[in-house]
Amino acid sequence: MATKAQNKEYAKQVIEKLCSDEYAGRGYVKEGDRKAARFIAESFRKNRLGSPTIDYFQTFGFPVITFPGETFLNIDAVGLTPGRDFIVNAGCPSIKGKFEIIYIDSVTIDNNAAFQSFLKKPLRRSFIVISGIQNKKLIQSERAESVLKNTIGAKGIIIDKQEKFTWTVATERAVFPIIYIQKNAIKHTMIEMEIDIESASIDHQTQNVIASVNGKLYPDSFVVITAHYDHLGMFGEALFPGANDNASGIAMMLDLMNTIAKNPLDYSVLFIAFAGEEAGLLGSYYYTQNASVPLNKMAVLLNLDLMATGDKGMTAVNATEFPAEFKLLQYINEQGNYLPNINSRGKAQNSDHYYFTEAGVKSFFFYLMGDYHFYHDIDDKASAISLSKYNEAYKLVYDFTVAYIQQSISNSTKPKEQE
Repeated sequence: MATKAQNKEYAKQVIEKLCSDEYAGRGYVKEGDRKAARFIAESFRKNRLGSPTIDYFQTFGFPVITFPGETFLNIDAVGLTPGRDFIVNAGCPSIKGKFEIIYIDSVTIDNNAAFQSFLKKPLRRSFIVISGIQNKKLIQSERAESVLKNTIGAKGIIIDKQEKFTWTVATERAVFPIIYIQKNAIKHTMIEMEIDIESASIDHQTQNVIASVNGKLYPDSFVVITAHYDHLGMFGEALFPGANDNASGIAMMLDLMNTIAKNPLDYSVLFIAFAGEEAGLLGSYYYTQNASVPLNKMAVLLNLDLMATGDKGMTAVNATEFPAEFKLLQYINEQGNYLPNINSRGKAQNSDHYYFTEAGVKSFFFYLMGDYHFYHDIDDKASAISLSKYNEAYKLVYDFTVAYIQQSISNSTKPKEQE
């Protein structure tokens, strides 16, 4: 059943383009996500896909915190590189100035006299270092909480000796700054710092990108193939490329689109590239509330996210919710000898399938597994991914789509109108 049209080189080209400096991490500065949306829409247009919305775009907006300016942190005359040596909480407020650095440890927190002495220090022009506390069982845990929540008057918090940074997107501004410092960036006891972080809260206007290929026999029944195209954008000059998450999913979605546009299936196929996934599944939620193709016409939805590896197989989220369909997926994988294994996972609110599942659409989230450790960091770049099992994963998704349609038709289980 598998088509030979899949193209690993095509996927590489798409990923390299979406991860380039031009797209600014597909986030909220330099029109990064808007440029990515235009690229996807143009790919749809070249294949002459139908548009259930105006020019393939479904527009919506949400508030988001951005870091449009230069980010600067100097500790004891040592300049730190944003994204590599340090990062801040995603909702970090703007902060500028010189500050003293004061340490607090578990002994200070648990000792009454030591903690009272600590509180007498002039903290308003200081950052508090939280080092080695999180993994300790504290007697006076509420005191640690007061430090972590910045209720003792300090300007902000430093959490040092971080093994790995994992950044995210915030839609609300945090009350105070938190600075995370990489383990080997500063090896001495810190004394003072100079910082200049500019953050801005904006009302961001964005768009889902939607297109369809009409089915040959049942054009009113749809298989839906989705992937999110947004990523984290930039933290000052630090670029978060998002190769695996999720330029890889967009590449596979567009690759499938290229094939299906030339060889339509018996059901229609709806392709949706979501915005706002990293900000809280906002694009997919918006679609379920403003569907251009009614949800009750969707036979199954396949969401592609993190598709750059596969050496250790694939996981299917919602496998336990839809066991018959998961069994079909496993059968096709075994017949094609595509991936080492397919793991079954239950319901999870971890990608864009979720709100469709909640709305009654039979939905799966597929992600590939392998020895790839870059996630929500500056190293998730096009040059780092192998696409080692890309072709096999592509064939599996395509064959499952075809087999599911054929089985639905033979069993007369085309999607029915919901009450």
